[in-house]
Amino acid sequence: MTLGFGIGLVAWEGGGESFEECAIREMKEETGLDIDKLEFINVTNNLFSEEGKPYHYVVVSMRAVLADHQHPQNVEPDFCDAWEWYEWNNLPKPLFWPLEKAVRAGFNHPFPV
Repeated sequence: MTLGFGIGLVAWEGGGESFEECAIREMKEETGLDIDKLEFINVTNNLFSEEGKPYHYVVVSMRAVLADHQHPQNVEPDFCDAWEWYEWNNLPKPLFWPLEKAVRAGFNHPFPV
């Protein structure tokens, strides 16, 4: 049962932050980078299986620019080998399924103009 908004109602857990707030927080937590000028791109529903285990990801895609000249840091080495920059038309393989799905669908403008 919730104790804040919707008091007394049974609900699932929710973060209470906007897509923009979430993107800013996640980018800072995972890379140490500060971003601004955020723009919503889309939401995709991704169902897939890895070694027979089903996965379901709802991916919210945003684009942004760096707040200033920064370099990414690997602040979560247990979850990420490294951060590297790539040209959009020359991404390494394999891609994480939601990104591969976007590329296959023809998405080719990930960065603000």
